[in-house]
Amino acid sequence: MEYTVVIRKAPDGFYIASCPLIPEARAQGETYDECLANIKEVIELCLEYRKEHGEEIPEEIGTRQVTVAI
Repeated sequence: MEYTVVIRKAPDGFYIASCPLIPEARAQGETYDECLANIKEVIELCLEYRKEHGEEIPEEIGTRQVTVAI
């Protein structure tokens, strides 16, 4: 399965990742690659937990970026 993750750089230099479809999935890392590896592991653990407890396994149907004026 594939999930979209959002990665941003925090003021302290760490990278922070979240998965919009799985709100409880959040991770961080000192590098972009470490953060990406960490969020992948967290998503896997969240899905395993959901499966074991009979909870919904969300399936992503698409993503889209939009441009806004600020």
